[in-house]
Amino acid sequence: MRMNILQYNISLRKFGGDTILKLFVIDSGTTSSRVRLYDGESVVGSAVRQAGAKDVAIRGDKSVVTDALRDCIAELLEAHSCALDEIDAIVASGMITSGVGLLEIPHREAPAGLDDIASGLVARTFPDIADRPIYFIPGVKTGFGADSDIAEKDMMRGEEAEIFGYLEGVEPDLGWGDLLFMHYGSHHKCILLRQGRIEGCRTSITGELMMTIMQQTILKSSLQSLSEFEPDEAWVRKGLETAERAGFGRALFSVRVAETMEAAGKGRATSFYLGALLSLDFALLREMITPRTPRLVLYGKSLYPSIFGPLVRERYPELDVVVVSEEESDRLSARGAMRIFERYQVQ
Repeated sequence: MRMNILQYNISLRKFGGDTILKLFVIDSGTTSSRVRLYDGESVVGSAVRQAGAKDVAIRGDKSVVTDALRDCIAELLEAHSCALDEIDAIVASGMITSGVGLLEIPHREAPAGLDDIASGLVARTFPDIADRPIYFIPGVKTGFGADSDIAEKDMMRGEEAEIFGYLEGVEPDLGWGDLLFMHYGSHHKCILLRQGRIEGCRTSITGELMMTIMQQTILKSSLQSLSEFEPDEAWVRKGLETAERAGFGRALFSVRVAETMEAAGKGRATSFYLGALLSLDFALLREMITPRTPRLVLYGKSLYPSIFGPLVRERYPELDVVVVSEEESDRLSARGAMRIFERYQVQ
């Protein structure tokens, strides 16, 4: 047991022989910061603010994230009639551990398992957030061998917690063969897990790219709000096929052609647009899939898995494609952070 934990009055409560911790789990990513209250068995509360690493990078000021996290913690304490000293620990993962987060800590190098990640936790106190330490979970970097080309190099911050949360809570007996994960958020990330350890990953900024194109380019007038959108499968396929045949940039301009010259309407044009973006996901998948990969797990925001999953099953009929609901995906980070922190305590 690490003795520095005890000085901050972490009380380990026993229920049926198992240690139960009451944690605040911070998941601060590119565009948003969320704090979840975890009672050792489930998430019982959550608060979110639209502030993340992108805001720090643009403004050059970390207070936007500090303020967001302080407000989230205060909201949860009030909502659950709880005092801060009743919380056993605060654990954080995601872009908060990057150079555009609160505390930059080194990535662990792949292959990285649960023990490797747990051994890299770093504790720091930020009084503007809470007057107690926050335990920061390191990310993982892959492909950084001496002779590696830059195209083979990648990194993650936050997805490592989600993956171990999936293995712990959704399918605890998996993880000893090859598994592929596709994470859908601001970035899309394809991650290879081998023998229970993160082996490699490939990332595209697809989520950020999607919103930037929709809001900041001429295509804005041709596209429909995603909150009102129902995909048209045939037009999704057309967008994907055009991007793979003619290139991504050409496919994007074809969105405008479809809406203005072909009278396809904004719904079909948006489906075509998403199909073009799917070409980026298939490129990631082609790089990461191996003959020993029996399963692909799609998780995160629900839109992309709903249109990517059926197309993957067609192209890779031997692959077991599992779609994790958005609701369940939302729990993975807290569950994984809990698991990593428990392992940290006993090292």
